[in-house]
Amino acid sequence: MSDILTHIKARRSIRKFTDQPIEEGAITALLEAAMAAPSASNRQPWEFVVVTDADLLGRLRARLVLGRYRAPLAVCVCGNLHRTWPGSAQSFWVQDCSAAAQNILLASTGLGLGSVWVGVHPVRLFVRGVADVLNLPAHLVPLALIWVGHPAEGKPPRTQYDRRRVHWQRYGSAQEKLEDPDQGLSSAGGGL
Repeated sequence: MSDILTHIKARRSIRKFTDQPIEEGAITALLEAAMAAPSASNRQPWEFVVVTDADLLGRLRARLVLGRYRAPLAVCVCGNLHRTWPGSAQSFWVQDCSAAAQNILLASTGLGLGSVWVGVHPVRLFVRGVADVLNLPAHLVPLALIWVGHPAEGKPPRTQYDRRRVHWQRYGSAQEKLEDPDQGLSSAGGGL
């Protein structure tokens, strides 16, 4: 299995962290991974607020009732509405920033760190609270807060693959078996 598939299966939500700070080089690596994400028409509508200050971390915990983790680092992934498409395509920023957030989670795993994604957008109370703590201008919308630290708990790799949620060609169609050598990959939609 390739390294990326290993990291994908090893990535788990870690909610207990040590007090050991995260090195600046590791933080830069996380942000480089985030900004390597795809975005609609390469608009890159993301901004990141890196928080290591204990007071600000505490204020963020107070505003996020579902995300009060004690990690030494929080990365707030924000959508910059000035960099999005106009009109109905503006909401693509959510997908773009979600891809960047996922890259942070995977890079954390690859660096031996733990992380957990805490949703902020679209809950207005959370959006206002995080924006207030981080002094965000109106055109920056906090999508998520990612807590990162050295893990104080371990979880085994896993997959949550469920064949019942896979449909070939159309929803509700019978599941085809890729393992059947007589069918080959072409019968499953032209290859994987």
